[in-house]
Amino acid sequence: MIERLRTATMTVLALAITSTFNTFPARAGMVEIKQNQLVVDGQPQPQLFGAEIQYFRLRGGEGRNIPRARVIELWNKALDRAVEAKMNTVGFYIPWDFHEYAEGKFDFDGTVDEDGDGNADYPSRDVRTWIKLVEAKGLKNLHVRPGPFINAEWGFLGFGAVPLWFHQKFPNSHSLNPKGQRSLLNSYTDPDFRRYSKRWLETVYQEVLKPYIGPGRLVTFLQIDNETNLMWQSAFNHDYSPRSQALYRSFLKLRYDNTLAKVNIAHRRAWREWNEIKPPTVPNANIFEDQDWYRFQDETMYQYLRWIRSVWEAMGVREPAVLFTLAESYNAAEHGVLPHYRLRNMPGQTGMMTVNLYPKTYETDDITLMNLPFKTDHDVKAAESANDFYLGSRQEWVMGPEIQAGWWRGTHVSLESRRQTYLSTLGHGMKALYLYYFNEGDNWQSTWAKDQILPYFTTLRKDPRYKNTPDNQLSAQFWAELNEIVANNLFVGWDAWWVLKQGGTQPKTLYFDAPIGADGEPRAPYASVKEFGERVIAPYGRFLGSAVEMTDEVCMIKDSNQHAPSTVSGVSSRIVNSDWAGGLLALLFHAGINPRIHHWDINPKSDLLSCKLVVYQDNGFATPELAQWLKSVLARGGGVLNFIDDGLTRQLLGRAPTSNPGCVRIPGQPMEVDGYRCAVGTGYVYQARVPIHDVFNTDFYARVHDAPARRAVMEGVLRDLKIRGRVQIKGGADRVVAYARMSQDAERYWVTVKSGRLDAHAGAIQLSVKRPNSMYEVTEVFTRASVRMRGSDLYQLGWGYSLGPNGSTAYYVEPIKEPLL
Repeated sequence: MIERLRTATMTVLALAITSTFNTFPARAGMVEIKQNQLVVDGQPQPQLFGAEIQYFRLRGGEGRNIPRARVIELWNKALDRAVEAKMNTVGFYIPWDFHEYAEGKFDFDGTVDEDGDGNADYPSRDVRTWIKLVEAKGLKNLHVRPGPFINAEWGFLGFGAVPLWFHQKFPNSHSLNPKGQRSLLNSYTDPDFRRYSKRWLETVYQEVLKPYIGPGRLVTFLQIDNETNLMWQSAFNHDYSPRSQALYRSFLKLRYDNTLAKVNIAHRRAWREWNEIKPPTVPNANIFEDQDWYRFQDETMYQYLRWIRSVWEAMGVREPAVLFTLAESYNAAEHGVLPHYRLRNMPGQTGMMTVNLYPKTYETDDITLMNLPFKTDHDVKAAESANDFYLGSRQEWVMGPEIQAGWWRGTHVSLESRRQTYLSTLGHGMKALYLYYFNEGDNWQSTWAKDQILPYFTTLRKDPRYKNTPDNQLSAQFWAELNEIVANNLFVGWDAWWVLKQGGTQPKTLYFDAPIGADGEPRAPYASVKEFGERVIAPYGRFLGSAVEMTDEVCMIKDSNQHAPSTVSGVSSRIVNSDWAGGLLALLFHAGINPRIHHWDINPKSDLLSCKLVVYQDNGFATPELAQWLKSVLARGGGVLNFIDDGLTRQLLGRAPTSNPGCVRIPGQPMEVDGYRCAVGTGYVYQARVPIHDVFNTDFYARVHDAPARRAVMEGVLRDLKIRGRVQIKGGADRVVAYARMSQDAERYWVTVKSGRLDAHAGAIQLSVKRPNSMYEVTEVFTRASVRMRGSDLYQLGWGYSLGPNGSTAYYVEPIKEPLL
């Protein structure tokens, strides 16, 4: 009887959720984002939950001549596990180097016998059959990623999938560092690289993808390149080739109206001729030159991505037959380049920016839950807001082609970490979630680097200084010399010791603690993936596919122009805009606020007028225009909270807060912020030099002992402005946050709650609902335990939650009819 009642309840639940699913007129061959959901051929799509399944790694072994039947068996196993986990889509790369095995020679059906032994070399090249198997399993809305770069820890360089034969033919296609040494990255502007990339894309389209793009076909998303970000390296490593330096000078001419005097003023230089101009080679020697070198890198990547899209469009592949996407991780190496939200989302020019998420990438002594516990929240919300620009209207829809499903040996990604990450993506509106890597498997040409380095190693070992030293006792000086030799003769950027130690740029077999092993069988993490699919996606996918976020009257400003190197002493623009921005969002969550992220360079300026509080991190780029708009917020009785530098505050006040009679120093209790509270008419400006939010988005988060004191500072600002969030942890909480989504008619709700504490924790969640006099049922989605409460009690009293250490869960809240008396 209990099981029958549960089945009946879930049936009613599914019908209720289905009833909120939007309907649209049929439009064949159209991929659209409309009314905050994906619509394909006129049919609204549910929450997409899928896997990045790499068919080319499921080869059955590293070498040649693996039986075709074994490969097909592995592919079927992986796909069956995806379907079993309630996945409804897959994504996959198509690696250039794997399929164009020699110049002009392609294998897309796994039949080539290059060694002439009568057996197909790599049946796993049969991507045509792979796609047919995907279709046979009922998986749709494929996300296809043909490069030319794929990264993926793949290929002879350890990333990229640019063929080895191409490197051997065009060794000078690589970008150069200031010393003239080749980097591992092919130059985005190299004509040979572009010419051969174009041929690759044309071939893979004609030979593989063409039958699957169009009305009623499988491919919904087509990715342009992958992680176009200098491959996690410094902007001062790329690209100093004569061609690139000429392009840099052309960039400066355009930026400064072809007036050399303007360049000299901006850069504090005295160039006499345009051809004298050289790009900066050392960071921080001239910050003004650094800023333009950074902007030039942004522009170079933008033009490269535009070029790739133009290749597809020249073949007749255009939106809305597919949705072009870009896969980006919003982080960078020191002096690296963060993805520019405007340039990456340029409508009709690039593709819609998506989100790659890896919040746990290195281990700590205490085996922390995540290194960046609020990276997921920040990156998804920031992408959702930025995508409006690409889509041309206000839409809440985000894709995540790479959501962390493991990591390499030595770093533990716990089940708690995985669940928090997945729930956080859904909680902020990621409506296409692909786990990466879903499967382990065999790498490709991973020993090439070792083979190239070994002769140089052997020669240097013969040096009288080292010839009598055992290998395991070779000094740091030896390895530094070897690295310089390798940089001069092969590539800069390789650690020779590491490459020789592990036998190549990557192990022969990829290990990622992934849900599926190289044998196609489930590994330990698979059970949690399956539970997530069964408990979250299957019953609630239609609701999640169209839900919108419940936000408060607070706006947090981002501006991609702030990515450039900062003139503020000791401030890293990279850290401020990525790590600290996640921490600032966390501080607001702790105070019960789910803010809107406003991209100053993308979103309509007038949107700021609906904010009672605007929060900003000032790293020296606040413009007079921004200040003017924020003065309008103040004139409406709102507030501006400015962290770090006081440049914005000076513009708002007309002077420094220290000399303004309307300003009072903020007390050092409960938390020292080194700041001021300034009355401006009926509004307030708050200046806080200390970024009290930084620690929330670090691997130290679990051990932050003064989180309530930091939260109290924000709560004081909110009290001044009479702002209360729509979702609260009753009484405030210590390292526990909650936020919500709702149906577009505001009748049903989805509440995510997560803890960063090392101990178990219980409390109550308060939720403001549309109908305070109606009855609601609150269902915990994993246990399916439920409680019924009146709407007014949901906000005033709240319902109880209980979380284990680093726990997280979600609640579905829906109105119910009261029984007749």
